[in-house]
Amino acid sequence: MAAEIHSRPQTSRPVLLNKIEGHSDGVNAAVLIPKEDGVITVSEDRTIRVWLKRDSGQFWPSIYHTVSSPCSCMSYHHDSRRIFIGQDNGAIVEFLISEDFNKMNHVKTYPAHQNRVSDMVFSLESEWVVSTGQDKSVSWMCTESGSMLGRHYFSSWASCLQYDQETQHAFVGDYSGQITLLKLERQTYSIITTLKGHEGSIGALWWDPVQKLLFSGASDHSVIMWDIGGRKGRTLLLQGHHERVQAVRYLQLTRQLLTCSVDGGITVWNMDTQREEAPQWLDSDSCQKCEQPFFWNIKQMWDSRTIGLRQHHCRKCGQAVCAKCSSKRSTFPLMGFEFQVRVCDSCFDTIKEEDRTALATFHEGKHNIAHMDIDPSRGLMVTCGSDRIVKMHFLLLFNRQSRLRLQKWFTPVSERYKRKVIRDMTMMVVGRPARSCNFLQWRDLKIVYKRYASLYFCVGMESEDNELLTLEVLHRYVEMLDKYFGNVCELDLIFNFEKAYYILDEFLMGGEVLETSKIDIGVAIEDADVLQETLEEYMSKPTY
Repeated sequence: MAAEIHSRPQTSRPVLLNKIEGHSDGVNAAVLIPKEDGVITVSEDRTIRVWLKRDSGQFWPSIYHTVSSPCSCMSYHHDSRRIFIGQDNGAIVEFLISEDFNKMNHVKTYPAHQNRVSDMVFSLESEWVVSTGQDKSVSWMCTESGSMLGRHYFSSWASCLQYDQETQHAFVGDYSGQITLLKLERQTYSIITTLKGHEGSIGALWWDPVQKLLFSGASDHSVIMWDIGGRKGRTLLLQGHHERVQAVRYLQLTRQLLTCSVDGGITVWNMDTQREEAPQWLDSDSCQKCEQPFFWNIKQMWDSRTIGLRQHHCRKCGQAVCAKCSSKRSTFPLMGFEFQVRVCDSCFDTIKEEDRTALATFHEGKHNIAHMDIDPSRGLMVTCGSDRIVKMHFLLLFNRQSRLRLQKWFTPVSERYKRKVIRDMTMMVVGRPARSCNFLQWRDLKIVYKRYASLYFCVGMESEDNELLTLEVLHRYVEMLDKYFGNVCELDLIFNFEKAYYILDEFLMGGEVLETSKIDIGVAIEDADVLQETLEEYMSKPTY
């Protein structure tokens, strides 16, 4: 498992400087050592490692320390060289690192939680260590005496934390999608307010004490900026990720926001521009454009003798509209929509071409990102997580007559792009001689294909990924099809295409290998078949 160091993500495309490998399990946190060419990492393999850059340009561990439980999070204070490690058993361990970063001494162990520690912050001014855990609580302990000062319980797991050193306010995000603002005292606390805006669990928080801005990322793929200092309830919604947002950092000097997601996506947002607040979605029983009733409006459906329609919402005006009145899609970066979203026809006509100019740049982290740290003075960023062995963009199955039999897209693309990819792949692959190489280069993707009987299995993948491993993935999918159908042929995929898709979904998820065991996948398919037969038998029975 690895941590990667990138250079100057705030001004240009991040350039990979080093890749640190050595952990036997996922890396949960990595911190750049200020004024030093070094990185501190903690991992699920129960190790704490301090990596220093040698004369050869490679990073080697100067400290290798093993603790009793997997490490879940970390808080490092450089001036005092004190480091706090959160563990899976709920304890927090404090160490003191020597000046030459070659030795680490144990100082104290804090019984902070009864379950995994999810996040923590150390405050030197108050000598507190504030932490959140999966025991649904936030606790703050005195580092001088080691005693518990206070604890507050939530209704769900507390996932992330930010702390204001000056005012002693704590922002706690939880798995219900709420952010709770607490005022912490030495023996008591008070709940200030609760922020609600995300539809999924909170994955990351970042607090800017100068402008009084709070940034939050969640599993609903969105980022929200909360204007705490303005006291007007102003929020800005930013949507530029396809997966759960795991890390958020705000660069005050350049007015840019960096966010990372579990699929390796790195997005740089330009916050030095005038943005608009997304409207609240309106409620209505009928379309606010054509006044056609929605499917729950029984009375209007009966009066007008029409079938009810499904309700949608325009992302620009917030009105409730039907599909016919909102057939257009458009980006609108001023409201944070960097990807195409649904807008009503009237709003689509008001969006100018300059309004579609992107206010964010997108980069690829090349691995699943669980944590991120930035040193703005040196323009360095370190990301950590688990290695991503193969990342597929699409999987196509077509025959020698270029007839498409199966298609699976693991990244969101437009229908026009899909048609172009299918046309180019069939033209490139079908016409190649039998003894040609199975690897092709197409734009910025690497194409790997293999022919089985009358079908071509074609995959588009990252250019840095392993081609031979991709061939093994294709072969394993063919083995699973052959085991289920018994000497599978093209007709089996034509008349039972839903089974082929189901096997593929059990095997791959998000373009990455989910399960390699043919036995486990076979059991899941058998259970699905039994359930389908049971439902068909139940539905075929008369209702009387």
